[in-house]
Amino acid sequence: MYRKNKFTYKLRNSGAAFYRRHRILLYAIAAIIAIYATIRIFFTPPLMSGVQFSTAYYDRDGRLLRLTLAPDDKYRLFTPLSEISPDIIRATILYEDKYFRIHPGVNPVSLISATMNYIRRAPNPPGASTITMQVARMKYGLNTRRPAGKLAQIAAAFYIDAFYSKNEIIETYLNMAPYGGNIEGVGAASLIYFHKRAEKLSTIESITLSTIPQNPTHRGLNTTAGRDNIRAMRKVLINKWTVANPMDAAAVATFADMPLNVHGTSELPFHAPHFIDRAIGRRDIYDTSKSEVTTTLDLKLQQILERKLRAEIARRKTMGIENAAAIVINYKTMEVLAHIGSANYFDKSIYGENDGVVARRSPGSTLKPLIYAAAADMGFIHGMTLMKDAKINFGVYAPENADNEFYGPILARDALTHSRNIPAINLVRKIGTRKFYKLLSDSGVTGLRGPEHYGISIALGGAEVSMQELAGIYATMANLGRKCDIKTELNTDIKCDAQLLSPEAFFLTLDMLGRQASPAKNIPFAKARTRSIRHYWKTGTSSSFRDAWTAGIFGDYVLIVWVGNFDGRPNNSFSGARTAAPIYFSLADAVSEYDAARGAAVTNNNFLTDDMNIAQIDMCEGVGGIAGQHCPHTVKAYFIPGKSPIDVSPVYRSVPIDRKTGLRACTRNPENTIDKVYEFWDAEYLDMFRRAGIRRNTPPRFMENCNLDTVATTHTAPLIVSPADATRIVITSGKNEETVSFQAITDNANAKIFWFVDDAMIGTTKSGQILRHGVPMGEHTVRAADEMGTGASADFTIVK
Repeated sequence: MYRKNKFTYKLRNSGAAFYRRHRILLYAIAAIIAIYATIRIFFTPPLMSGVQFSTAYYDRDGRLLRLTLAPDDKYRLFTPLSEISPDIIRATILYEDKYFRIHPGVNPVSLISATMNYIRRAPNPPGASTITMQVARMKYGLNTRRPAGKLAQIAAAFYIDAFYSKNEIIETYLNMAPYGGNIEGVGAASLIYFHKRAEKLSTIESITLSTIPQNPTHRGLNTTAGRDNIRAMRKVLINKWTVANPMDAAAVATFADMPLNVHGTSELPFHAPHFIDRAIGRRDIYDTSKSEVTTTLDLKLQQILERKLRAEIARRKTMGIENAAAIVINYKTMEVLAHIGSANYFDKSIYGENDGVVARRSPGSTLKPLIYAAAADMGFIHGMTLMKDAKINFGVYAPENADNEFYGPILARDALTHSRNIPAINLVRKIGTRKFYKLLSDSGVTGLRGPEHYGISIALGGAEVSMQELAGIYATMANLGRKCDIKTELNTDIKCDAQLLSPEAFFLTLDMLGRQASPAKNIPFAKARTRSIRHYWKTGTSSSFRDAWTAGIFGDYVLIVWVGNFDGRPNNSFSGARTAAPIYFSLADAVSEYDAARGAAVTNNNFLTDDMNIAQIDMCEGVGGIAGQHCPHTVKAYFIPGKSPIDVSPVYRSVPIDRKTGLRACTRNPENTIDKVYEFWDAEYLDMFRRAGIRRNTPPRFMENCNLDTVATTHTAPLIVSPADATRIVITSGKNEETVSFQAITDNANAKIFWFVDDAMIGTTKSGQILRHGVPMGEHTVRAADEMGTGASADFTIVK
C-alpha cells in the first residue's frame, strides 16, 4: 500500500511539473481543438449544400417512371455512398487517386512532379489532381487552367480534407463527377446507361463508368466515339484492377473486349406523365432525401388502362368524343394505382398536357350520394322512403330533371340511382345548404366559394370538384365515413383526420347505389354482360353537356371516369349514363382481369359490420314504409333503428264499399258493405297521375248521406306547389312589386281553391290552375283553402 501511494504521489508531481513547463503549448492545442470543433460543427455546411439534383420516380414495384432534369438541365441524381456499388468506389479510387485514403487532400509527390513538368513545358504531362481537388474545383467553380485557380484549388483541397471525412469526399465526387453530355454523378449515369441503380452495378460496369470522369467529352457512353474510346481506356483500368484484386483477374479479364450494351437519355422512360408532373410540382430540389421516390402507382395497370381508355375513345370518335381521364385508388390503403390525366399527353389538339384528374369541373349528379348520406344521417330517409319527383318553383327558378320528366312518387334508392334532381333538391333544403356546404368542405373539396354563392344549385353540381377530390369522397363512403388522405408515395403512413357522418348513413347510401344493375336498362352497352362483381356507382352530367362522369366503388377500388373537352366545348353525347358509364365498366373489367391474372381476384365487399346499428324489416315494394297487412308485395330493406323514419305505408288501405251503389260507405256494416283495398295518394301525386293519363286504383267517392266531418277526416288538404315555402322572389322590373304565380292541387280535380295573401283574398282556382297576382316587397304568407275547409300555407319574400 505504501509503494502504491508513493507511485501515485510521484505521478501527480510529474504531471503537475509537465503542465507547468508546457502549459502554453497545452493551451494552444486546446484552443486549436476548440476552434476546429467550432468550425466543423457550426461553419462547415454539408459538402453538397447548394447543389440541385434530379429526382427518380419509381412505381410500386421499382420500375422507373421518370428521371427528371435538375434545374440546370443536368441529370444529377443524389445517391448516398451506402447505395453505391463498392466496386465503383474501389475502381474510381484506383483509377483517379490511389492514395486518396492517406493524403491530406493533395498528393505532394504528384504535385511536385506536375510542377516540374509545367516549368519544363513537357508535352502531355500526367495530372496531379486528386479526388479531393476535383471536388474543390466542382464545388467552388474554380478555373484551374490558370495558376491562381490551381493555387485556390490546392488550398480548398486542404480545407476540405481537414473538415470532411474521406467518405463524404468520395460521396460528393461520385455525385458530381461528369459522365458525358449532361449526365453527372454515378447515380444518374447508372440509370441512364445501364437502366439500373448504382448499387446494382456489376464489376465490369463499375470499371467502365469509373474511366469516364477523367475525360467525359471523349469517353461518354452517349456517343459512338465515346464508346470506342472507353473500350481502350477500360483495358488499362482492368489491368490495374487485376493487379490490385488478383482474385477477380480471371472473371474481369474476360470482359475486356466485350461490346458495351448501354442506353442513352433518349431511351429514358416517360410514364404516367400527368401523375409525375404533379409529383414534381411538390418536390424540393434541394432535398437529397427525396432523390428517389417510390410512388404508389402500378405501371403495368396504368399502361393497361391507358390503352383501354384510348380504345374506348376511338370507338366513339364519330360521336365527337376526343378526350377522357380516369383515376383508380385502393380505398383501403388510399393509394393511387393509376392516374390518367388525358387520352394523350402529347396531343395539343385536345390540350393533352392538361391534367383532368386535378382540373376542377362541375360533377353533375356524382355528389348526390353525399346528399343522401347526410339525409340518412339526419333521419330524413332510408332506401325505401317514398319521395316526390314533381315540379317545384322557387320564384323565377324552376329546376327540372335532365330528361325534363317527373316520376312522381319514387323510392329514395331509385331517386338516387336515376339521378332525379327534385328529390335531391328537397333533401338539401331539409339538410340546409350551409350544412351540406360544410360537409363538402370537410370531405376535402377545396376552392369553394361561400355557401350563399351556390344556394340550392349545390345539389345539382353547382360546386366544382376535381376527379381526385371526388375519388376521395367515394373512398370516404367506402370507408363508411372515415376520411383519409389519398397517398401517392408508397412508404408513407395513411393520414385519417375525420369521421364524416355515421357509418350507418354511408352503409344505407352504398346499399342504394349497389341496387342499380350493371349494365342498367338505360345504359346501352355494346355487349350486356352479367357481372359477378358488385358496383356501387353513380353517373353525372353537367349542365349544357360539358362533362360526363361515372364514379364507382368495386372490390377494394374507387374508379372515377370523366369525358369532356378541356376547353369546355359542349357535346350532346357527353352523358354520364351513355358515354362515361360504358368506359367506366370497360376500365373496371380491365382492373378485375389484371388482378385475376396476378392470382388476386377482385371480390365483393360486405360493408355491413356487426357493430353497426342497422336492422332489416319487410317494407312495401314500390311505395316504401313498413309493409302493412294490405301491401301486395313486400321486400326486405335496411334502416337505422331510432333514426330512420319508419311508419306503416299509408298507400294501401282497406275501406268499406256499399254493396248496392259501389260507393264508399260512411261506416262498416257487414250486412251491406264489403271491404276493398285501394291506393291512397297525396294530392300532388294524383294530379301528376291525372296529367300523365295514368289510372290508379283510388277509392270511389263517399255516399251522399255521409257526414261531412267523416269525409273531412279522410280528405287530403290542398298542396301549394307555387310558391314553395321559404322562397325568395327577386323583382325583375323597376317596380316595387312582382307578379307571383300561385298554384295548388287537391285530390279532387274539380275542387275549388280559395287564395289568401296576408289574410286578403286574391282569387280562386281549381286544382292545378295558376293564379297570377302582383305582390309588393316584403315578407308574406299565402294560404290555400278548399271547399271542405282544409288548407295549407307557405311563407315567401319579395326582394329587389
